[in-house]
Amino acid sequence: MRASWIEAALIAGGAIIGWYATRRWRLSAEAAIAPRGPSRDYLAGLNYLVNEQPDRAVEAFLRAVAVDQDTVETQFALGALFRRRGEVDRAIRVHQNLIARDTLDPAFREQATYALAQDYQRAGLYDRAEKLLTELATGGTYRIAALKDLVGLYELERDWEKAIAIHRELARIGKPDHPSAVAHYYCELAEGARAAGDPAKARDYLRTARLEQRRFPRAALVRADVALDLHEPDDAVRLLSKVPVVSPQLAGEVLPRLVKALKAAGREDELAAIVAELGRDGRDVADALAYAAILTGTLEAPALLELARGFLAREPAIAELVGALLPEGTAPSDEQLRRLAAAIRRQAQRAARFRCAECGFSSSGFFWQCPGCKHWDSLKPLSPTDLAGQVAGARPR
Repeated sequence: MRASWIEAALIAGGAIIGWYATRRWRLSAEAAIAPRGPSRDYLAGLNYLVNEQPDRAVEAFLRAVAVDQDTVETQFALGALFRRRGEVDRAIRVHQNLIARDTLDPAFREQATYALAQDYQRAGLYDRAEKLLTELATGGTYRIAALKDLVGLYELERDWEKAIAIHRELARIGKPDHPSAVAHYYCELAEGARAAGDPAKARDYLRTARLEQRRFPRAALVRADVALDLHEPDDAVRLLSKVPVVSPQLAGEVLPRLVKALKAAGREDELAAIVAELGRDGRDVADALAYAAILTGTLEAPALLELARGFLAREPAIAELVGALLPEGTAPSDEQLRRLAAAIRRQAQRAARFRCAECGFSSSGFFWQCPGCKHWDSLKPLSPTDLAGQVAGARPR
């Protein structure tokens, strides 16, 4: 059988239309008006469904449904079905026809306007979607939904100033989905100013980001990048040394910058002391730094090599493998440890290194905003065991 959710939706739509036709027929009979049975188009639609011709069934049902107050909801169901199937042009026609009805109830008109805005977004007609959403955002049932859609639209277009304005409006009337979003928008603006060679403006944006979100790790990272651009490595070291304590999962973003800043400042010999100090803030911080050193290939420093040694000894799958390869009670030498770390790094290059905690989206690179579900700060690094499992699962059997 080739039945699918599409056919199921059509059957449901057909049932609604059939119920409506029967209701009208009964009402007509009660009013002593010549009774009418189901329309020819409705019967044709059912026939197309039975013969597994969903496209022709949709056309027949559209003809069967007259656009009046009793069938508007069926029109909405068909429009939503078209959008899900990717037939956005049909969905647009359905919702435009609804809006064009002078007698349409105001509540239905608002619903049709929002549905049409969603159609335009799906079709990539962002200017038209923005116009409708802006109208809806002034008030009414769909105000919050329209504001959230506008935020998503401006994020997609990377229009951070407008995204900030709409997010603030959303915060005034309801709880935003992502409280840290505005701070990220200012960091995006700072990144743009930095790329344009305007460090002063970048710093202004970053100061605003810190006012929006206290102890915001991304702002510290970008400020460190600006400091390195301005040949102020000591400031970069100070900023970077604080990030792993607040967000251990960002150790992979911190460590290469920290090594670069210490080298630029001529303070390479201080790495051990900084790493030791960070390690005292907890096992999570130490393990995150060790894992970052493995994945970024920064194991030359003895302090990082020792961190990696302890981390791999505690990682169940890795410890078991090392125990199977070495004589009992023997710890790997520095050279063996570097070779093991290199093998893990090669595995990481062949598999996803990050996974979204919200939607499960996997990526080989780090993103502040998940490309899948658009959540901010949701991508987390995978453990060596997870990476090994991915590589093993990807091998042909």
